[in-house]
Amino acid sequence: MRHLPLLLLLSFFSCILPACAQKATVQKTKTKKASKKAAPTEAGPVLTYERTPCFGTCPAYTMQVYADGRVAYEGRSHVPLMGKQALKLPATVVADMLRQAKEARFETFETQYRSGVTDMPSTIVAIRQPDGTLKKVTAESNIPENVQSYFTFLTTQFDALAQLKGAEK
Repeated sequence: MRHLPLLLLLSFFSCILPACAQKATVQKTKTKKASKKAAPTEAGPVLTYERTPCFGTCPAYTMQVYADGRVAYEGRSHVPLMGKQALKLPATVVADMLRQAKEARFETFETQYRSGVTDMPSTIVAIRQPDGTLKKVTAESNIPENVQSYFTFLTTQFDALAQLKGAEK
């Protein structure tokens, strides 16, 4: 009987402490998830560029371009640089690419310009918008002049970086 109050106290704390510990763990997890979620938007690529393969010898590669000029490249087929590579562009060139996208009104481009022909290679460009969303445009054929002009500018820049130098387009 003498130990009953002590037993009751121990029972009480054994029930309460795990619940408190679990609540603290959940809060830490939520904080970590929130910070991880915010980081990719800030440090993620500002522009992604992809050329898809065709049934011929079309160069196929992808590039993820960061504001500071870092480029994560992956050569897939018919390119001199195969596999994953870390490349670099001057940050001023990246800023110019984004400025020209704004001038071309990239945000107003349709999401797809396609012909339905299966052998056609596509060019896919995605640009992070000021609100953090990603605007993605896939171009294959039937491309308006302003869209074609911007995509040609990017293709010239990226083909030079990928060392294609006049490769079949």
